[in-house]
Amino acid sequence: YTLGKSIDLASFPENSQSFAGLIINTWAPEQMRAVSEYDMLHQFNGHFVAELPFGRGQRFGASMGPVANAVLGGWQLSGIYRHTSGLPARVGNGRNWPTNWNIFGFATPKGDIPSKTGAFKNAPSVVGNGGPNIFANPAAALEPFEPTRPGQSGIRNPIRGDGYLNMDLGISKNFVMPWEGHSLQFRTEIFNLMNSTRFDPGLESLDNEVSISLDLTNSGTFGKYSRTLTNPRSMAFGLRYTF
Repeated sequence: YTLGKSIDLASFPENSQSFAGLIINTWAPEQMRAVSEYDMLHQFNGHFVAELPFGRGQRFGASMGPVANAVLGGWQLSGIYRHTSGLPARVGNGRNWPTNWNIFGFATPKGDIPSKTGAFKNAPSVVGNGGPNIFANPAAALEPFEPTRPGQSGIRNPIRGDGYLNMDLGISKNFVMPWEGHSLQFRTEIFNLMNSTRFDPGLESLDNEVSISLDLTNSGTFGKYSRTLTNPRSMAFGLRYTF
């Protein structure tokens, strides 16, 4: 478990595109001071490898015969677990250039910023069909933000989106061959075992596709997610002969 906080003037996560992490007002860079794009207050990381205590030479069935050992012995489990708190998200200023001719900048709050954020999978849309959204009520969440004025950079990373959750599991079975030093292993790996879905609160990714609509000039889809941090459950199988 890790408890941490990262603050800087500019940064970008690993899946962001190359033009992220720029200072908007170089005469007043402190306007950009906020938590980093990759800041995670809470992180849980777990890794394990467990050989099941069944089979010849193990705690249970230490003297079992070769046939029973071939079925019950040689099993091993392994896994990786990761769970984090929500990632930072920022509200874009839209296609306006109040301070920097090349960078839009961020919106400025004029009221209380919504505190209930994360992932609401069936939230209503401001205009059109609903869907996964960082806000439970996107129309109400849009109200506290306004365009930034000249000379300002807006507020960077004022809200939190979804966090990361994933668990991978590996199951292997070892067979001892009749020749000394030879063994056969069958292995299956399940990625995203729980088939969990976590949405990406980053504005853009490496392929320049928008991950979430958080732009004042796209108010109709304000807060709507369009990409995920996780991939659907998948499986892989392998066979290895060791000699």
